[in-house]
Amino acid sequence: MFKKGSKLYSVLFLKCPRCHGSDLFIQKNPYRLKNYFEMNNSCHKCNQSFNMEPGFYFGSMYVSYGTSIAWLTINYFTLLIIYPNFSIELFLSLGLTSLIIISPYLFRLSRAIWINLFVKYENIIRISESDTTNQKDYHEKQN
Repeated sequence: MFKKGSKLYSVLFLKCPRCHGSDLFIQKNPYRLKNYFEMNNSCHKCNQSFNMEPGFYFGSMYVSYGTSIAWLTINYFTLLIIYPNFSIELFLSLGLTSLIIISPYLFRLSRAIWINLFVKYENIIRISESDTTNQKDYHEKQN
C-alpha cells in the first residue's frame, strides 16, 4: 500500500511522482515557514520538472479545498461519536483550530496530489559503465 511505486507513496511522502527518488520540496519540515512554498525545480534523479508550466499549481487549490472539507468532515463525525451533544461553537473552534495547525501539510499534500494526477511513475534504474560518459537509463514501466 505504501510501497515505492504507488501513487500513495509519492503523495504521502511528498516524493517525485516519476521515480520516487527525491523530495518535491526543498525543506522537509512543512512547519518551517522560512521555505514554506519553495519546491525543487526538478528531480535530482530523473530530471522530472516540478514546474511544468506557469500557473501549473493553481489547480491544487481545488485539491486543497477538497482535503480541507474532508478534514472538517472527519472532525465532525469524530466529535459526533465522542460527544454526541456537542455545540456548533465547539465544532467550529476545534475544526478550524486543527485546520490551521495542519494547513502547512495540507498545502504540500495538495501540490503532491495535483502533480501525481499528471505524471506517471516509471521505475528508473541507472546503470553506469566504466566510461562515465556512456550512462544509460533503462525504464521499466510499473504496472
